[in-house]
Amino acid sequence: MSEAAVSAAQIRPPPSIRRTLLLSIGLLSLVAMLLLFLGAGRYGRRAADLSYDRLLNASALTIADSLALVDGRLEANIPCAALELLSAAPDDRAFYRVYTPDGATLTGYADLPRAPRAVSEQPLFFDAPYRGEAVRFAVLRRAASGDGAGAALVQIGQTRRAREAVADDIVWHVTGWIALFTVATLLLAWLAVDRALQPLARIEQDFSVRTPFDLRPIDRAVPTELSHVVAAQNHFMSRLSTNIDALRAFIAEAAHQMRNPLASLRAQAQLALHQNNPQQWRQGLQQIDRHAGKLSRLLNQLLSHAHVTHRAELHHFKPLQLETIARQALHESVPLAEPRPQVRFECAANDTRLLGDALMLREAIKNLIDNAIKHGGDAPVHVRLERDDAGLALSVADAGPGMDETERERAFERFVRGDLASAQGAGLGLAIVKRVVESHGGRIELARSSFGGLEARLRLPKDAA
Repeated sequence: MSEAAVSAAQIRPPPSIRRTLLLSIGLLSLVAMLLLFLGAGRYGRRAADLSYDRLLNASALTIADSLALVDGRLEANIPCAALELLSAAPDDRAFYRVYTPDGATLTGYADLPRAPRAVSEQPLFFDAPYRGEAVRFAVLRRAASGDGAGAALVQIGQTRRAREAVADDIVWHVTGWIALFTVATLLLAWLAVDRALQPLARIEQDFSVRTPFDLRPIDRAVPTELSHVVAAQNHFMSRLSTNIDALRAFIAEAAHQMRNPLASLRAQAQLALHQNNPQQWRQGLQQIDRHAGKLSRLLNQLLSHAHVTHRAELHHFKPLQLETIARQALHESVPLAEPRPQVRFECAANDTRLLGDALMLREAIKNLIDNAIKHGGDAPVHVRLERDDAGLALSVADAGPGMDETERERAFERFVRGDLASAQGAGLGLAIVKRVVESHGGRIELARSSFGGLEARLRLPKDAA
């Protein structure tokens, strides 16, 4: 495709509902007008033929009634009234013929076209060209006496000029009314479309005067066809408002949490600058390194929380094996440097298939293992994967100080840490885990473990597998 064609496609205006509706109604009206025009033409010709065929029939009957046997010979005296019936059309010409069944002409035009089929006492009408014109003929059979003697055929014809004029007059009168009706229909369609689109215009007006942070639902009455669109829009704005509020709160909390490590870093650096003892410099640098590490962990968890929140909204799930995800998380969570913590993994499920997001699930399991390692002391951390009636269940248990019931209720809030929690934590791990599990339709439970510490159990529903 050339650059000009691409540019033309890019600047092409978007489709218009108003234009589409009006073009569709206009096209249907034109098609209906054409069909009505053709129907009016057929009706006009039939009406004209019916009227003038009665005149032809009356003329043929008048001529037939004049037939008589005189001395055994059939005579036909054409009365003037027979032809006067056809004089109502001054532009037309009339032709007649009276002839015997064997074709002998008694009077009239001997070269008139023959009837297309056998003639009876009922008139037979047909069209045939004669002397360069289209002519309508009527022919009937009549006997001169009551006993059937002296039978003759009477044929009379008339050019179609008057018929066509009457038919055209009917067609054009009907067409005029059809055109008037079509124009009225298009005008009413324009008004109806304009009225039907007014709710969209009002919604557009509402949005045009709103501020970027005004995410109130649309409360205007709308037609049934728009109710689902408005409901979806309101649902979207509600979700967006919730996400924006959560983002604002998250940013405020994150700024507050980062302020303390940054202040400590600056204070330690300023203190070290005023020292002359290398040993004091070393102690200051160690403090700076400790606060920098804490700040680095906080930033990593903030990024992890934002990444998980984004992927939870996308909901791009794929088939995976939860056992494989758990082993990967275990490998990434356990440090390689000595002394290495003891983490025991047990899989008691034969089938660990799941439909989910591998990155999110791995991040959630890593946070649970990391928390257990930090708070569990030197005791082993136990990770168990099993399948129960509800689906898959993954538990991480430690032998640390654990949490009381009050702490467990607030454990999933951002930046909330227990009284006995490690100073290395940022208070985001369990919030991340809850966000991941809920996006997969599951839940997380905290309880006292059989080892005296805390046990976190993830439950993922069976219908997600």
